Amino acid sequence: MSSALQAARSCANTILWQSLRIDAFQGATPHVLLVVDHTPCTLQKVLLEGYIQELNRFNGEAPEAPNVVGPLRVGLHSSAKTPCFSKGFKSNWRVTYGVLPFKADRFLDDVRTLQAFLRLCGHPSDKASSESVTGDADGSVKAREKMRQMFDSLSWLLTPEERGEMEWEDPLFERLCNGSDRELLGCILIQRNAFQNELDKYRLRLDLFNMGLRVAEHNHLEIMSASADDVLASKCDGDSISDDTNCCLDNDELVHYMRSCSFKPDVAEAIGRAIADSIDVWSWSRKISRKEENGEGNDCRPLQVVPPASFQSALSNEGLWSLYSSGVLTWKGRALDGEGDGGTDGSVVPETSFITGPGAPLRIICCTGQVLTYDGGMEDCLLNTGYYAAAHASERNMVQNHRLRFAVHHAEPSNQGENAATAGAEEAAAATLLPMDGVGDTGRHGRLKKKEYLAMLKLKGAKDSTKCGLSHSCEEDVVRASGTDGSNVAGACVGSSIGGTFPVGEVISESFDLSKLNGTCDVFAYPSLSKAVTMAQPKPATLTIVKGVVTDISPDAPDELVELIELVRQTEGSCYVRELGIGLSPYLGRDRVVSDVTAFERQFGVHLSLGQRHPLFVKQSSKRNADGSVAVSVDGPVLKRRAGKYHIDVFLDAARLEMGDFTVDFTKGLVSSSAAPAAFAG
Repeated sequence: MSSALQAARSCANTILWQSLRIDAFQGATPHVLLVVDHTPCTLQKVLLEGYIQELNRFNGEAPEAPNVVGPLRVGLHSSAKTPCFSKGFKSNWRVTYGVLPFKADRFLDDVRTLQAFLRLCGHPSDKASSESVTGDADGSVKAREKMRQMFDSLSWLLTPEERGEMEWEDPLFERLCNGSDRELLGCILIQRNAFQNELDKYRLRLDLFNMGLRVAEHNHLEIMSASADDVLASKCDGDSISDDTNCCLDNDELVHYMRSCSFKPDVAEAIGRAIADSIDVWSWSRKISRKEENGEGNDCRPLQVVPPASFQSALSNEGLWSLYSSGVLTWKGRALDGEGDGGTDGSVVPETSFITGPGAPLRIICCTGQVLTYDGGMEDCLLNTGYYAAAHASERNMVQNHRLRFAVHHAEPSNQGENAATAGAEEAAAATLLPMDGVGDTGRHGRLKKKEYLAMLKLKGAKDSTKCGLSHSCEEDVVRASGTDGSNVAGACVGSSIGGTFPVGEVISESFDLSKLNGTCDVFAYPSLSKAVTMAQPKPATLTIVKGVVTDISPDAPDELVELIELVRQTEGSCYVRELGIGLSPYLGRDRVVSDVTAFERQFGVHLSLGQRHPLFVKQSSKRNADGSVAVSVDGPVLKRRAGKYHIDVFLDAARLEMGDFTVDFTKGLVSSSAAPAAFAG
């Protein structure tokens, strides 16, 4: 099997069974939609094939041996079209699936109709609660008629992959009527660019979340497929392809991307939470107040910083040691090497403690010795690890509870022009936030204006949940506070939704006071004006940052990087540094580059954002204690959520992150440069 196909199957295995946990659903057979552009690029073709082979394997329809593989469902020639079919309905499959070419004008209607139809499967007369008579013969006839109408309207999608049968509709309809209960549960969006740009929607994923679907998005695949597409184009003669074109399937960029998507969520969660909690506990100096036994006076003592429980639990995660070397995390010289020792949870802050000032400075040390220092405290870290707490909740994995929570209100064609106001207040809250795409401000459809959004919340009696500081990241991804599992946070896109954009693996923070960032750092990669990851040649460029502003760039820096910084300065006055992103995935790095900026942010290392725009964090004029007293006043700018125009990610040639007694060593990732994820783990 080609390394690309093996990586694609491993990607599908991780996302389907470990992140989305499709197989954990009980009470009905789950169905997964694989949605692809009509004319896919090479990366889409390989990724689709990986999902199909993994689903076939899971259901016992494909050989377990990794060296056995059939032809791709979509041919390698550039004009090959995505087929449309479903599989598993005629057999007792544990998870069925369908392949759907994306059509912007009908996609959501088709998904809603399919969801309603599958909920009627398995004795539809018992489920036709919307009919006036449900228990007698007349009700049974009406239910079957309704189901048959829906079946006929979906026949193009329900068509079996094996099309040799002359007559398949009636036998399949009877089997669905009298077979097991079914539920449309998963939706995998395999996108050349982004489907939502073709819809009058701010975020397509919000509509799918609102239906209860578990969603995995692969977007901007075209830019990462360009090299493989060019190889194929040079070897194709019409629809025929020369024998050696399979070499394009082993294109390094295809393999790096799909391996990064197989980053296990439990591993990402373990190391990500350990890093996030450690940064949080070192960010602020605290004292603890203890009253005397007679109730008089206070004994205020400094609160000692100790390793958080997540640091200790990371030691017992066996999956870490196939990817990271001993010493990747250390605390007072105690290496993260697979042996934990228990102890107090340093991330639990006593109620009687209070902040007295910034804590230990956070230092980024580059490979050349350049040092960047944050010494004004950090924003509470956010996590994006592919671990979704709701997917582990028993109530979300029982069909009865799932259908009560996500009722089908109608299966008729709906108004595609409706925006996020038709979704819950939780989704609309997230829809007010704007994404950043590396450079500039791209047009988006379906955004609620602030006045409309607030009016809608008033009508629903809901609060503005965008004020809590938790929301979609600028990478259009789901993030949550490091100190929570997300289940107690308001907002469907943080606590109750299941899914996001892949690959995953990032800890996100920034300086609490933007003016407290100083030093120098080396940039080894940056986005081009066409938003492709570009290596700084002939060597990394050095940035000088004073009080949070880029003040100088080395004379040998690439002209395009200089132009980007000047673009920010011309528009915003000064080029501020905002996001501190810590990527967790050892499958990406300086020698494992992908062209998409969002995907490459997951590389095991550090990236910064240039420009004022970063809606994850609303800047405050002070850091306050729980009683409202001011602990630290901010000297830097107090920016609103939608301040600025630019959010440009640049990637640092970082060797270590140091903060107090805590260290992350970025040279300890990927034990072997040839290490590949297990493709067919259980």
